[in-house]
Amino acid sequence: MNWRHLCLATIAAMSALGTATAGEQFTDKNGIANFGYDVVAYHTTFQPTEGTNQYTANYNGATFWFASAENRDLFLGNPAAFAPAYDGHCAFALTSHKKLLVDPEAFSIVDPETGQQVDPSTYVPGEGILYLNYDPGVNQKFNKDLAANIAKADFAWIDCLENKPAAVPKKRFNDLFSGGRPNSCPAG
Repeated sequence: MNWRHLCLATIAAMSALGTATAGEQFTDKNGIANFGYDVVAYHTTFQPTEGTNQYTANYNGATFWFASAENRDLFLGNPAAFAPAYDGHCAFALTSHKKLLVDPEAFSIVDPETGQQVDPSTYVPGEGILYLNYDPGVNQKFNKDLAANIAKADFAWIDCLENKPAAVPKKRFNDLFSGGRPNSCPAG
């Protein structure tokens, strides 16, 4: 079995194990997941979309916000299918054994069978895995070798990070990136 097949097998195995919600969910200081962005919208519109406190659901110890009742109801039908991988932590940071916060606009939806980004024209919402990253530049690095990066992140998650406390920012999203989004994960 070559490296690519091993990576794809790992992705499929991790998907079957439900790695999306095994640890403590990443939230803001108010317990809101993904800075209030709608996790279902990534799967339906392929756009980061802010949710509202009018449509919420609780899952994995966090409150998720949605842009519509329809999105909330889709989520409630199968939360594990829509919740972000690694409890909403930066997927690329996990490859270096770190739990970092994310920029909700830096995301990828990956087909667990192929290990590649899904094709929006044929995609069925909830069948892919939502990966979030620290910023758009980090997301590009993550996407350069999806299968290998996901395999590394999966092993780090299971090996040592899953049960460590979640990264919890003490500020709101706009306060965190008031000078503009950073270009890469911080060292350390």
